[in-house]
Amino acid sequence: MSIVAARGFRASGVWAAIKGSGKPDLALVVSDRPATAAGVFSPNRFRASQVDAAIGKLKESGGKARAILAVSGCANALVGRRGFRDQARLSRTVSRMLKVPDDQVMFSATGPIGMRLPVDRIERGLVKAVRELSAAPAAGLLAARAIMTTDTRPKQAVAHFTDGGTRFVVGGMAKGVGMVSPRMATILVFITSDARVPAPALGRALRAAVKPSFNSITVDGQASTNDTALVLANGAASSSPLSAKGQRAFGEALAEVCMSLALDLVRDGEGAKHLVDIGVTGAATAADADRVARSIADSPLVKTMFYGRQTNWGRIAQAIGASGALFSPDRVRIRVGGQLVVRGTATVPTRYTILTRLAEPEIRVEVDLGAGRASARVFTCDLTEGYVRINAGYLS
Repeated sequence: MSIVAARGFRASGVWAAIKGSGKPDLALVVSDRPATAAGVFSPNRFRASQVDAAIGKLKESGGKARAILAVSGCANALVGRRGFRDQARLSRTVSRMLKVPDDQVMFSATGPIGMRLPVDRIERGLVKAVRELSAAPAAGLLAARAIMTTDTRPKQAVAHFTDGGTRFVVGGMAKGVGMVSPRMATILVFITSDARVPAPALGRALRAAVKPSFNSITVDGQASTNDTALVLANGAASSSPLSAKGQRAFGEALAEVCMSLALDLVRDGEGAKHLVDIGVTGAATAADADRVARSIADSPLVKTMFYGRQTNWGRIAQAIGASGALFSPDRVRIRVGGQLVVRGTATVPTRYTILTRLAEPEIRVEVDLGAGRASARVFTCDLTEGYVRINAGYLS
């Protein structure tokens, strides 16, 4: 269970013939009662019209939402004003069918850029999607499958917390395993909760949860036009507002769901075999720590090194040196899989066991710059032939 684990939410996932595969490509998530809502979105200047529309609706409604329509197989980006008209029409259709305000219908899309939405087919698919809305776990799984593009498996996560003797749920689903970079990846993330959370507090909690999770992952260093993370809280478990302690517990549960989903996205990175966890400490500033972590994470030489299980630690060093961060090379220490591999300006002979560490599904890289107390952490994956095959054959 995930997106429907929280009380008062239903979902469905159907095939609307957007994709030719016959696999689900339309997801619908509905709150049975008014819900507060918050979102975090792509900063890309070419972002899709529905992203701007969602931002506007959250402002217009005062942070409220009742429904999320998400389609895969078409990004509805880079199609001019037609994209705005198409997404607005679909939003009105959902509003009419569910009898909820149009400004409380959120629309998201993912897939190849530059293609127009098949609006008529989507509207026909909506008839089935509304009819099949359910709170059953199977319905949540179908919705999670319906937002997938090059993902190989659905991503779902659930966390629980209590406040005043009441048990609350936070559940979510996500997609996005390519064109993924910090500052919101190529991702769609939808999260629900049956707690009562005011919209301003919900927004603060989401932004805090996104920073170490979705804003700290990268597959290929590319930021999408459609990135959207939405959270809806409907208070179905209790009409009483959360206490101060309860709000903290909610924030922790939300952060847990976001981190679980974010790591699942990287593990399923296009063609990936390894998740690489990069931690940087000892930086002079937080910005320097972030620069170093991202420089390592986005280096194709580092990523292919891990795929090939090579011990060419110079690739990590060059990425650090090219990052623009200020530090003295003599003070740098680099560890991979717990083993010291670089001390200052020289590599360190490593034991044969390092090859075993490089074969593990998750690899830890630790960099101490010896220049201060700031730190950062970024998650990435290796780069394989699979990534090239997927993207060489993907219409974009």
